[in-house]
Amino acid sequence: MTDRLPLVEIPSRKRLARRADDLRHRAALVRRYGWDQYRSRWSTGEVLGVALVLDDQAELQRCGETTDSALERWAYDLWGITGGQSDVDAGLQRTRAWFDSIHAAR
Repeated sequence: MTDRLPLVEIPSRKRLARRADDLRHRAALVRRYGWDQYRSRWSTGEVLGVALVLDDQAELQRCGETTDSALERWAYDLWGITGGQSDVDAGLQRTRAWFDSIHAAR
């Protein structure tokens, strides 16, 4: 995805919605065609994000990650350095809620 969020700036709702839409789209592709053709095309972060959306523990393990470690990576991607660290310190509540909203919308 080319819509990279700034490292420090708080993301807009519009950007967050685009990120969520992108993950939903990728998750639909994986549901339809499987992981094989996407693992090498997508970044590790994108694969982890889709695995989180699909609650695919096997894919997270394949990447050497847990749900918490993948959420931690995404916290920094979503909220920037400062916001990401704050969310990590708070137990990833904001990032979990963001992914929960994607689950609720599918």
